[in-house]
Amino acid sequence: MKRRITFLVSPQENEAPEDALRLAKDSFEIKGIKAIREDRFTLTFDELPQFVKDVVKQTQELHLRFDNGKNYDEKWKGPFASRLPLGVHILALPLRESKMTNLCSFISKYADIPCSLIEAAFISRGRLRQLYAPDANILSNVLKPLANKICGPSKKACKDKVLALNTATSLDLKYDAKSQTLDVNVIWATSDGNARDGSWDVQIKPETPTDKVEVGVLTNGGKTSGEEEISLRGKLAVVGQDDELNPALVTFPSRHHARQSIYMADFNRPTGLHPKLEVTLALGGNSPADGCTLNAYFTVPQPFFVDPYQLEDEKLMRSYGINKIKVVEGETDLEAPTWAMSKWGALVLAELDVEQYLSTWEKKRSPMEFTLPLHLRYMPTHPEKLSETATLPWPMVFWACPSEQWNKMSTNPFDRRMLGYDEYFPEETYFYHLTPKLINSTHSQSSLEVPILNSVDSQLIEWGTMGVIVVGFLWVFGTIIGSFLRSGGKKAAEHQKKE
Repeated sequence: MKRRITFLVSPQENEAPEDALRLAKDSFEIKGIKAIREDRFTLTFDELPQFVKDVVKQTQELHLRFDNGKNYDEKWKGPFASRLPLGVHILALPLRESKMTNLCSFISKYADIPCSLIEAAFISRGRLRQLYAPDANILSNVLKPLANKICGPSKKACKDKVLALNTATSLDLKYDAKSQTLDVNVIWATSDGNARDGSWDVQIKPETPTDKVEVGVLTNGGKTSGEEEISLRGKLAVVGQDDELNPALVTFPSRHHARQSIYMADFNRPTGLHPKLEVTLALGGNSPADGCTLNAYFTVPQPFFVDPYQLEDEKLMRSYGINKIKVVEGETDLEAPTWAMSKWGALVLAELDVEQYLSTWEKKRSPMEFTLPLHLRYMPTHPEKLSETATLPWPMVFWACPSEQWNKMSTNPFDRRMLGYDEYFPEETYFYHLTPKLINSTHSQSSLEVPILNSVDSQLIEWGTMGVIVVGFLWVFGTIIGSFLRSGGKKAAEHQKKE
């Protein structure tokens, strides 16, 4: 197993003093550092537990990603700029004609997400399959049974390490059948250190004599020659091999960058059954580079849905601040209730109408706004409730810019691909991400109360409706019979009169 640990210190923080880093023969001790932390593990197929082998051997590619949806430090993020809507995202490419039944079973058992068949639970994007669950607590719910499965009942130290992932800002798992390796990538934001003040106090050791552990404490390396590049400088060491910390200065093209802009989102009130999510951006007056487009990536889980015909109305969309809808994938049935839908929902990729805003920014200096129109499906009845909470994650907002160094981006040791939206852009694209700003909530999501029918009342309504139908039928039947009898009696009287 290979392990790489990176501490990324913001330029606004004081650089780590010499006594904060201590490299010994078989350990690396770090004290009092406030930094973004990334742990990256690389395991070969033979090193994987059997139940994980059973899942990945049916896939050509598998990407499982989690984001906790909390505030991400607005300071410099270096190569850790990309984010996703909160919850778990799974992108799977089946190996040949595999039905990926083991993946479905794994999801049902550990994540408690209904998955009888991949075709029933995942939305299709060509051969690619995508599943999304907007649950910020899903990672903590999954880790406990996984820790027991991976570590066994008696290995407390192993369990503690697995359960420590519960505090992560994001977690990625990537399996590639070509290399037959599983990469596990975990990021903790600046404020998530293990000390009381949010700093990191850790001692890093190899798990076994054969493990290779690389550790780096890095910060911004200064200006670069191109917009697409990131420079890092600091100290590096391989624990157990190096006798002293090695100075480092590296520069590389990066696919993802942070933009010093924030945004917030919420529903227009009152919401009704056709809510609109309004997003407000503190954007500034220019784009990162020539040829960039501003985009928003929405994940729309049940019970929300979008009307694809409404989204095709360019005039209406421009009134909402959207230049065009690039992609709508997933469930778009306009009539079905939630209990008739098996898939998780839909995704929407929108290009925002930013040109008019930028042209008037110097005069107005106001935030930019855009709106996505949504609709609500009918939800199941409940014996005690009159409403259910429906939660919609905020979209990811980013600039997509043409790249001149796209063929060199694979040299980035922190590269992140297959996020769900980047596949809809040419390979020669890099991204500037805006940061969601949380003020009145703890997660980047908005909620509303959806009225539902009380099942006790619904039974009364059913019986009442049936009673009305029966009474109405008897009245109509009685009227017809009465009319028939009166008509027959009238004819008989007329016949007797003629006689």
